[in-house]
Amino acid sequence: MPDLDTPPLGVILTGGRATRLRPLSDGMPKSLIPLLNRPLIAYSLDLLFGAGIREVVVVVGGQDDRTGRAAREAAPPGMTVHVAVQAEPRGSGDALLAAGAHLDGRYVVVAAVDTVLRGDEGAPGSLGAQVRAFLASGTDAWYVLHETDRPKEMGIVVLEGERVLHLEEKPAAPRSNLALVGIWMVSPRAVERLRANPAVSVRGEIELSGTLATMHAEGFPMGGAEYRGDWLDTGTLASLLATQRALLGGQGVPALVAPDATVEGSTLGLNVVVGAGAVVRGCTLRDVLVAPGAHLEGVVASNEVITADGTRTRV
Repeated sequence: MPDLDTPPLGVILTGGRATRLRPLSDGMPKSLIPLLNRPLIAYSLDLLFGAGIREVVVVVGGQDDRTGRAAREAAPPGMTVHVAVQAEPRGSGDALLAAGAHLDGRYVVVAAVDTVLRGDEGAPGSLGAQVRAFLASGTDAWYVLHETDRPKEMGIVVLEGERVLHLEEKPAAPRSNLALVGIWMVSPRAVERLRANPAVSVRGEIELSGTLATMHAEGFPMGGAEYRGDWLDTGTLASLLATQRALLGGQGVPALVAPDATVEGSTLGLNVVVGAGAVVRGCTLRDVLVAPGAHLEGVVASNEVITADGTRTRV
């Protein structure tokens, strides 16, 4: 059983090139992609805080000097944020190990920065409930899962109760539709295995999921449970706009304008977000994300993402 006097550590992985979010992501870390005028890193911090995590390590890329500051600004009161650097992009396992001594002896909840979950934290299967189940289970890893209609494209887990029977990445013949959502929980023993004898891909990357899969095949106990709230996708421009729509609808508002943005002589329809410092004059917009700093005049747009330099991408 874990030492319950030492609460679990959160680790947020922010690497990745976000190529499917171009041109919005050009010159911007994935962690700073705006969603309802908040950076994605803010959603990760809120998610972990809601699950009871009070200390996190945010792992940033070697050239990223912006995410750490943004994370500290966005962290809920009462959360301690450390920043660690993964000098080279050598896989998710290497990114986790970049947290260094913060990992020593700790149970760890690892989250990918583009994982956005929405649900009642008091409900069965919530992230907080799963953290507590993991700590009580004696397992070496725990997977947060959600049903998918694209099982051949994702990591898929077969459960018996809360015990993992089988896990496979992008299976040709899926044995379930429960997919990994980008949150892993690992024990100190799993951390030490990752340090000493990780699974390494053909590209030379240290794999977190691959190492855990090897441990499972060797008989290390692993568990998981289905998350029954919403698993929202932010991996492409189209899915980012759809997630924006879902979150705005949940707040009961059709559009959102940053306090320091200027909107004059314009019609904003459903699902429009205007970013900080943006100027919108004489425009008609619906289902549009206007990035911070953009200047638009006389634009008629629907189902578009518009970057700070005015580049328009229909999705």
